[in-house]
Amino acid sequence: MTIDDLFFIYGLCVMFYFMTAWMFWRKNSDRLSRLVMLLMLTIGLQSVKDLFFIRKSLAGDEWLWQALTAADMVAVPMYAFILIELCRPGVLRLRAMVLHMAPFVLLPAVFIMSGSEAVYMANVAYAGIYGFWYAIWTLREIPNYHRKLKEQYSFEENINLNWLRVILLSFFVILSIWLIDCTVISFLLEGTYMVVSLALWMFFSYFLYRHEQAMSGLEGCVSRNEAEPETVAPNELHVRIESLFSDEHRIYLNSHLKLSDIARMVGSNRTYVSDFFNRANGQTFYEYVNRYRVDYACGLLRNTDKSVEAVGEESGFSSRSNFFRVFSNMMGLTPSEYRRSGNEPVSVPGNAD
Repeated sequence: MTIDDLFFIYGLCVMFYFMTAWMFWRKNSDRLSRLVMLLMLTIGLQSVKDLFFIRKSLAGDEWLWQALTAADMVAVPMYAFILIELCRPGVLRLRAMVLHMAPFVLLPAVFIMSGSEAVYMANVAYAGIYGFWYAIWTLREIPNYHRKLKEQYSFEENINLNWLRVILLSFFVILSIWLIDCTVISFLLEGTYMVVSLALWMFFSYFLYRHEQAMSGLEGCVSRNEAEPETVAPNELHVRIESLFSDEHRIYLNSHLKLSDIARMVGSNRTYVSDFFNRANGQTFYEYVNRYRVDYACGLLRNTDKSVEAVGEESGFSSRSNFFRVFSNMMGLTPSEYRRSGNEPVSVPGNAD
């Protein structure tokens, strides 16, 4: 790989990162979008900076190479901020972010002033350990996030993080290449790292952009209205919720039904309504709603000749894949197999013994 090839790659990176920053700035004002925008701006500016110094640093100026690399490490905690915000919306606070950033500012500053090889290697080692730690933390945190989703949402499209597992597996490869790139001056290695990182961010940005921010349902602090005492007695709450799911209202046919919608309709708050589903019924909100949807779909499959896709949509499922997955998990059969078998409907909470 020649220096001209490397300049071309850096040029692509500058355009992509600044364009992505603009895209997330236009998208929304939520914290996740702002964190992605800030990271894209940072990486874009770092790429511009490298365009001015990359030729000299790759020509054998080891101190300059290390100084540029150390300065770039300020972006590492920004990756962690995005992962934390994805898995635990609303948890990050400014003080915690400053503490995360401090080592990535202080260590490069000490190295640039002292020129100590030991300080530089400590910086690289710390960044590597930090990156691997938060990648592993995220893999472990995703199931917890999904459990929280099922307490707040009756659907999964654009809010689940299954796609992040694939991204993180790729991230381990990227981080390994980066660690080698920090210690070996090479045109080929630098170009490989930049190209693979760019490709990964293209996929990452796509999924992030379509990801529906679930902060309102998952963040730790509640709103003023939700902090007020319960005004609906438990028995009355039970009656009101069951009424919403009765044949008269069939609220479960709303494909984007959320726990907050139920809370608003029954005049209570999310905490008490969530307790109703988790404790009184022994099911998550997601399971409760989708059991009704499956029962309704069973009736359509038995009594109509509508297509399976139409049955799923009419039953309140937001996508064909979600319908097939939920139906198969609950019934042990696909919708088509169920129609051919003539089985009985699933026992929904309201129809239980």
